[in-house]
Amino acid sequence: MELVFPVTFTLRPFLAKQGHSADDVEKMYAAWVKSCLLQITLWSHPYVKEGDF
Repeated sequence: MELVFPVTFTLRPFLAKQGHSADDVEKMYAAWVKSCLLQITLWSHPYVKEGDF
């Protein structure tokens, strides 16, 4: 989970530099965070002890 912060936190300024509206930046950022969390959840499922997931 240590990787979630740098991967998600650095995206908002990048999106804002591209000339998108603040509302669009927030929507894209929210979608990115949801995608990252879902992927981390799915990829870590095989490594979690049975009954803990």
